[in-house]
Amino acid sequence: MASCGLAAISFAACQSTEQESAKLARAGGAQAAGPAALELGARNRSVRVSQVTLVGEPGRVAVAARLTNTSTRAQTNVPLLVRVTGRGGKTLYTNGTGGIEASLQRIALLRGGQSAWWVDDQVLTSLGASAARLRAGTGSSAAGAGAASLSTSAPQIAQQAGVATLSASLVNHSSTAQSKVPVYAVAVRGGQIVAAGRAVVPLLPGRPGASAPFQIVLVGNPAGASLQLDAIASAG
Repeated sequence: MASCGLAAISFAACQSTEQESAKLARAGGAQAAGPAALELGARNRSVRVSQVTLVGEPGRVAVAARLTNTSTRAQTNVPLLVRVTGRGGKTLYTNGTGGIEASLQRIALLRGGQSAWWVDDQVLTSLGASAARLRAGTGSSAAGAGAASLSTSAPQIAQQAGVATLSASLVNHSSTAQSKVPVYAVAVRGGQIVAAGRAVVPLLPGRPGASAPFQIVLVGNPAGASLQLDAIASAG
């Protein structure tokens, strides 16, 4: 694994997804494709990217990664550029184009000295993906993280027609209301990420103990794996 905001890992088992997105397959420079495209900026040397992993099953692919803020200051609105490649290094997917949900292009808050999981579960390509690369760009720096304190309840897994669904609740430990809260989940077995997914909680009331249920349709097989979830509060 590489540091300084850049990492990649191979994935041999991934086959295909529901549809190919030709617009998302523009190699290089995707972050500058238009006014609504992702603006990566300079490489973020305070955010370490590790455990970049492609997980897949017939019809679905996701990219999961671990982000660590090596500085003592919280970082907010950190842009994240994903590039998924196939045979011969051909770009099959990138999240750098416009019109993509914010939680698939950036992490809203990364507290000083802490780590968090991040997942893109909307990788659109009908071709065989073999590697993923993630680069962290420049966000904003804050002396303190005045954001709400969030946690999740113990997750439960249900299987239906071969698809694993994670259910849990998002819990607020502050009086700050939250909206569109992304929750990223990974399943780790034998030190390897074997499943991943993401949900966005529309609204969480601003009172200690307030909760909101959510579900995550996981990509991959979480059987026998430990589940790790990170809910990312809006920067205060």
